[in-house]
Amino acid sequence: MATDAVEQLKQSLSGRPGVLGWDRFVHSSVLAPVVMVDGELHLLFQKRTEGIRQGGEISFPGGGFDPGKDTDLESTALRECSEEMGIAPEQVTVIGQMDTLITSVGVTVSCYVGLLDDGALETMTINEDEVAAWFTMPLTHFRKTAPDIHHVRLMVEPHYDHPKKGRVTLLPARDLGLPERYHKPWGGLTREVYFWETPHGTLWGITAELVRELVLRSQKAPDVTT
Repeated sequence: MATDAVEQLKQSLSGRPGVLGWDRFVHSSVLAPVVMVDGELHLLFQKRTEGIRQGGEISFPGGGFDPGKDTDLESTALRECSEEMGIAPEQVTVIGQMDTLITSVGVTVSCYVGLLDDGALETMTINEDEVAAWFTMPLTHFRKTAPDIHHVRLMVEPHYDHPKKGRVTLLPARDLGLPERYHKPWGGLTREVYFWETPHGTLWGITAELVRELVLRSQKAPDVTT
């Protein structure tokens, strides 16, 4: 009986480890479009329309997973690129996926790298409700130019002050008998935030972190030239 119980536990732990609490996160996906411009590999960026979420910021096309439209997170990235940039999924060859980024606000970002067909930039039509402009920059620019690094401090807040509701208690630490240190905000983890200045504005935050990771990966890739 004990052996059966151990085997049952072992079977429950089999398979590749995932992310604990994955179903409690909000899942999003972006496409990092790469395109050949004058014989050089470029990244395609969009500048978000003012007045919408993250308005005026530079980003890759992307958005939240929609179970009614998307079969997986890769299809999310391709759909969002089509809706925002007017680039059809048939014009994109997904050549890889980077590690999933788990943000400090409980959102996961899956990033797929997609090679655009020749002529995709000439035929695309941006959705001006979401995208104000687009531009490309050589990947070598980010390889040669290190990002500026600043920091933010992350805290866990058991309560907060709402402008209309007043004090909102999320975790009644005192009533639960938790130690005194949990009766007020705790944590204080310092996190790096990356910045690149471009002719089109400041590239920063999640998009800059994804660009940095892509640069680091490409620098480690074996030389396949002959």
